[in-house]
Amino acid sequence: MSRVLLDASNEITTPYSNSHKGVDVVKKYRSLDTIIAHSDGIVVMVQTGIKNLPGSTGNLSYGNFVKIKHDNGYYTLYAHLKDVYVKQGQRVNKNDKIGYMGNTGNSYGAHLHFEVRNPSDTRIDPTYYLDHDLPNEDRSIKYQSYDLKKKMWLPNVLVNTSSYAGNFGNAMSGIYLDYYKLRVHDKVKNMWLPWVINRNDYAGNLGNPIDGVQIEEATYRVHLKGGAWLPWVNKVDDTPSGYAGIYGREIDALQIK
Repeated sequence: MSRVLLDASNEITTPYSNSHKGVDVVKKYRSLDTIIAHSDGIVVMVQTGIKNLPGSTGNLSYGNFVKIKHDNGYYTLYAHLKDVYVKQGQRVNKNDKIGYMGNTGNSYGAHLHFEVRNPSDTRIDPTYYLDHDLPNEDRSIKYQSYDLKKKMWLPNVLVNTSSYAGNFGNAMSGIYLDYYKLRVHDKVKNMWLPWVINRNDYAGNLGNPIDGVQIEEATYRVHLKGGAWLPWVNKVDDTPSGYAGIYGREIDALQIK
């Protein structure tokens, strides 16, 4: 069942992407529904009185919306509402009714635009959270690497600490990571391997060393085998600063903050 719709599962009409930092959802069979709070929290922003404004930008593009800060520091945002049932400063509990789907703001048909933002108020892919809990907190997110020489998974470490995953001198060939979307570049095959998310699989090929890493919505860096830490990376694209690593150079450690 949905964590944001009262009576039904979500049907996604527009997925998350680099240009659409949320997901658009309707009730199954493309019908409308009441919107409920994903988790406990405080309403930190409300906008009402907005009509349908195709092409609008900024907060106007959200139409009538509600933004909630949750007890773990994450935020959820619910946009294009027809009706809003809560006020700024109000405390809400999981499953409380907060509004009703609408067609306000930059919208071309009634639906809910749903966003999840991390404690830095940066939008992250909300798809997984449509029917799952938010992370407890940033420091609870874990990751681990596979040591190619020892042929074993190394212990988990925590995001946003001084810890790193890896073993200096031994190439990495796999990575597990909570919540974030991740892929790696296979040095032997000279290709990017498929994206994985939230430990539904590991990123890598356990027989081949990694020479590139990309993690969406995170800040990360890698250590080169026989070398040093490379600069921090905070984006994902095809430019040299859009991934961590150097093609042809084996990676032996990863750090995420």
